[in-house]
Amino acid sequence: MKINFKFYFVSIVVLSAFLSGCFNEGGGGQSEPEPNNSSSHVGTVSGQVFNGITGQAVSGITVSIDEQSTVTEAEGRYTLQNIELSERVVVTTNGSNFAKQSKIIRITQENPEVHLPIRVLPVQMTQVFDPNTAQVLSPENSTASVNLIANSLVQADGSSPVGDVTINLTTIDPTLDIELMPGDMQTSVGGVLSPIESFGAMAVTFTDSSGNDLDLSQGSTATIRIPLADKSGNPPAMIPLYFYDDEEGIWVEEGSATLMTDALGSYYQGDVAHFTTWNADDLFEQVIINGCIENIDGDRLLAVKIISSGEDYSGTSASWSDASGNFSIIVKSNASVLLHGLFDGEKTNTVGVSTTTSEQTLGACLVLQTDGGIDGSTAISIKLSWGEKPEDLDGHLAGPTERIYYDNKGNLAEFPFMHLDVDNTESFGPEVITVFKFSEPGIYRYSVNNYSDTFEPGITGSPARVELNVNGDITIFTPPLGENNTTTITWDVFEFVVADDGSFTINTINTWSDSFPL
Repeated sequence: MKINFKFYFVSIVVLSAFLSGCFNEGGGGQSEPEPNNSSSHVGTVSGQVFNGITGQAVSGITVSIDEQSTVTEAEGRYTLQNIELSERVVVTTNGSNFAKQSKIIRITQENPEVHLPIRVLPVQMTQVFDPNTAQVLSPENSTASVNLIANSLVQADGSSPVGDVTINLTTIDPTLDIELMPGDMQTSVGGVLSPIESFGAMAVTFTDSSGNDLDLSQGSTATIRIPLADKSGNPPAMIPLYFYDDEEGIWVEEGSATLMTDALGSYYQGDVAHFTTWNADDLFEQVIINGCIENIDGDRLLAVKIISSGEDYSGTSASWSDASGNFSIIVKSNASVLLHGLFDGEKTNTVGVSTTTSEQTLGACLVLQTDGGIDGSTAISIKLSWGEKPEDLDGHLAGPTERIYYDNKGNLAEFPFMHLDVDNTESFGPEVITVFKFSEPGIYRYSVNNYSDTFEPGITGSPARVELNVNGDITIFTPPLGENNTTTITWDVFEFVVADDGSFTINTINTWSDSFPL
C-alpha cells in the first residue's frame, strides 16, 4: 500500500489558515474555530467506516442519524449534512456481515463539522438452526455462547418465526480498542450520565427465513456467556449486565452475570430477557483531571474534544475545552489514564496520568499541531497496542539521523519534533509516538520489537496492531503471516518517505526480522 500526501498538505494549509483567522484579537492568545456551515442551526458529519480488526475500508454500510442516512462508498467514506445542532447525536451503522455500531457525537456552533471515523466489527458467527428445539449456539473455540429454550423466539407481533432461524453473534473485546464498543460508555444514574468500564461484550441478533427480526417471547429468558476481557488483573466475581439502547445511545443496567471458567477460558454468565448488545460493565469511583489545550504557538484552543482511555481498565470519557482552553474530565480514581485531544480528527500528544482519589491538574497543556503542511509540519499519532502477552512490545521510529524509542524519547517542541508519549511495559499497551514535524528529508521507518523475547504468543498471536492517524486519516496495520515463534523479534510495519519540501508518502512494509529494528 502506498499513500501519497503531497496534495493532502494543501488542504491542511487551508485548515491552518482557517484556524489562524479564528484567533481572538486581544483575547490573550485564545483560538476559536468559527462555524463555517451555511446555517448556524445545522452541521455536517463525515468520515470513514472501516473494519475495526483489519483496518480495511468497508463499503455498502448504511450510516444514519435520525431519519437521514447514506451508504458508504468504495473507500468507506460517508457524509451526512443538515444535522441539527445537539450536545448528543447518535450515529448508527448497519451492514451485511458486520455487527450494528453506534457512536455519540456533539455538533455545536463552535464545531458544526464533525469528523467521525467508525470502527465496525465483522460478524463472528452465523448459524442456521431450528427454533423449535433447544439450542446452545457458540463460535468454535470460544467461551461465547447463547443457550435458548425451544420455541422462545418470536417476531415483533408475537407470531412464530418463519422457517429456520439465523443467529449473528459478535464478541467485542474492549481491551483491543475501546472504540469498538457501541456508544460512549455511559449510563444514566439518577438522570445524570456516568461512565462505566467494560469486562467484555457481545452483540446477538436473530432473523427468520423471511428476514423478520426476532427476539425472546414475553416471559422467556436465555443464558448468555460473554468472554472475559480484562486489563485489571482482578475482575469482579459478579457484575451488572448492561444492554445498549440504540435510540438514546446509552447503556442500561438490567440483570447480572457471574464470572466462571472452563477449559476454553473465563466468561461472564447471566440470563437475559431480550437480545441486543450486552455488556459486562460496572460503574467506577470517579475523580477529576483538570488541564488545558493549546497549539504549538501557545494559543489556547476552544471546543477541542478531550478523550480519556484507561490504561489498566477498559473505559473512556470525554470533555471539551472552554473559551480559555481549559477542561475538566471525569476518569477512574486510583488508575492509569491516558489523555489526548481531538479536533477534526487530528490528535494532540498523549499524556499518561496516575490518578488518586483527589482532583489533580496537568503540569502542561496538551498540544495540537495546527500548522500541518508548513515546513514539513504535520499531525501524526502512531499507537501500538497488543494483548496480555508478550508483556512488552516496543515501537521504534527510525529517521535519517534520529531514532525515537524507549531509550531516546525525543522532543515535540524542538528537534526532532517527535516524541514517545507513552511507553507501556506491562501488557496491552498502548505505546504512542507523536510527530509534529519532519525536520529533514529521508526515510522514517516504524517497527515493532518484541522486547520481552517471548513467543507464546508472539506479536501476531498477541494480537498486536498499529493505528496510524495522519492529519485525521486513520490506517490500521496488523501483522502479516510468517512470524517465526522462536526467533522473530521485529515487525517492520511502514515507512514515511519525506521529500525536500516536507511532503511525504507512506509505504507499507509488513515484513519480519530476526534482528533489532534497523
